[in-house]
Amino acid sequence: MTSIVNTDWLAEPVVRYPDKSAVNEHFSRAARSYDAHAILQLAVGRALVQRLPGELPVPTALDLGCATAPFARAQQQALPQVQWQAVDLSRVMLAEAAERGRLNDHYRPLCADAETLPLADASQGLVFSCFALQWCDPQRVMTEIHRVLAPGGRLLLALPLAGSLRELRDSWQAVNGRPHVNRLPALADWQAATQQAGFADAQLQQQVMVESYHSVKQIARRLKATGADHVSGATGLTGKNAWLAMVKEYESKRTEQGLPLTWNVLFLDAEKIG
Repeated sequence: MTSIVNTDWLAEPVVRYPDKSAVNEHFSRAARSYDAHAILQLAVGRALVQRLPGELPVPTALDLGCATAPFARAQQQALPQVQWQAVDLSRVMLAEAAERGRLNDHYRPLCADAETLPLADASQGLVFSCFALQWCDPQRVMTEIHRVLAPGGRLLLALPLAGSLRELRDSWQAVNGRPHVNRLPALADWQAATQQAGFADAQLQQQVMVESYHSVKQIARRLKATGADHVSGATGLTGKNAWLAMVKEYESKRTEQGLPLTWNVLFLDAEKIG
């Protein structure tokens, strides 16, 4: 699940962690369209699957914030003896995963909040999460992941960091002084949360990825189709003229490839010691 930006461009944001009920609502609406439009998210997830370990200390694993569970088959092929749980805040996303034939006796759904998992301590051999936890408080969610992992258990995580969607943020900022983009935690926030949760030797890597689009409208549609159309505390209206001014500002950033949309992506690999 990805919640970063408001594609109802008329709303003004107030910076805070996104409200989970609103996040749930936006992702639920995007369940049918998610797979067809989550191009970058799926590419990042496939890269994360390549990092799966060959064995786990206990044969249980979570796909945390799984959305429609697009990696289910690859995860089960990599770890065929493992009992997976597909965890998501949105029941509609989990229903879509079931409709697409991705859930089974070894890959079962669990509707839950990543910050308060209804799971026993030290019960999981692996937590896998792709583009899902950026709407969480880093300290809370990392502490919860550390709690449910068994000693020797692994965390494989990818998510967007501060600096993502900067072209969109800067274009709105130039028009009305407001970014219209949720403020994401930075690398330092996740690094501190990882250490404080008890992960001693975590590996954190940043990778900048740039997508190219034909138009700002195409960017808006893509973000909305993946559920990334919520900004916490958004209120008020700016009007059509502000939208047109923002589009003009964004067009000034056009390159030979098209309109750029930058993502600053964190890849995190950690093991619970002891």
